[in-house]
Amino acid sequence: MADRIIAAVRLKRKVLEGVNQQSDILDILDAFTRKVLFARPGPETERLKEELVLLMRKKYFPLADESGRKSAIPILDRIGGAEAVQSASRLSGDSLRFLSGYRQKNIAWFTQEVNTGTTALSSELKAEIARASRDGVSRARMVDDVIGSYKAELKQIRKARKRFAEANKFVANAEATGDIKAIKLAHKERTLAHAGTRRVTTAMGRLENKVQGDARDAVRREAQRAQLASYKQAGFRVYTWVAVNGSIACPDCTSLHGETRSIALWHGNMPGDGHTVCLDSCVCELVPNEFTVDNKSIAGPVNPFLPTLPANE
Repeated sequence: MADRIIAAVRLKRKVLEGVNQQSDILDILDAFTRKVLFARPGPETERLKEELVLLMRKKYFPLADESGRKSAIPILDRIGGAEAVQSASRLSGDSLRFLSGYRQKNIAWFTQEVNTGTTALSSELKAEIARASRDGVSRARMVDDVIGSYKAELKQIRKARKRFAEANKFVANAEATGDIKAIKLAHKERTLAHAGTRRVTTAMGRLENKVQGDARDAVRREAQRAQLASYKQAGFRVYTWVAVNGSIACPDCTSLHGETRSIALWHGNMPGDGHTVCLDSCVCELVPNEFTVDNKSIAGPVNPFLPTLPANE
């Protein structure tokens, strides 16, 4: 069973990595820096928001929806086998309405987050221009310096994210060996790598980090709700919390691992609802209870970074 849960998380991760690496988000932000903020922040800021929200609505959310339905692997295996997994059977009825209503809320949230970030950035760069003018620094020099700093920062961010991904695999490999010394060393490396992803010094670097972080969280929640809708459509009403990320799962998620409730009692307290330490970034799963009963393979939090999948119990 644990291997299927890990497979579901990996499906979602593919979509999330796509959000993180897509050049279209970076292209919008880069054009915004070069042509807009130093000229007419007002109307062009609105254009940026519209483009980013449209990107989420038309591209990333549909991908998340498909990933979430494919992630309902135990259900799809039962009702249609491998072919159903590949086709990601369509949602309909209450399940489709459930996901559509949630998507509207998610879009509104993402719009607000982008609005907040771009407004703050616009004000910050206006102040920088004013200070540069006061100190006798030419506008052209100011623009070049900021853009140069932004480019350098983005390069550092990408390197830091790659190091963080490798550190997660390092932790999983160490835990698989059971070597305490190796596990401690791996966790130390992961802590340093995680800190590196948060070291952003330029205004545009902060906005890029914020937009992509918010995008990942929104898409992750969309995939989770699509998966839950697939489960509900198949008639399941009682679910068990399965913590993901092994020993690096947050303490709240670890304590919830194995807890079983009806779907009504999980409402408002599902993974990603913000009630755990990991807040919107939660990657845990709600799995139909009958798929977790007597499964020794999910006695503890599963680790999707393990190099080999555990066998079904």
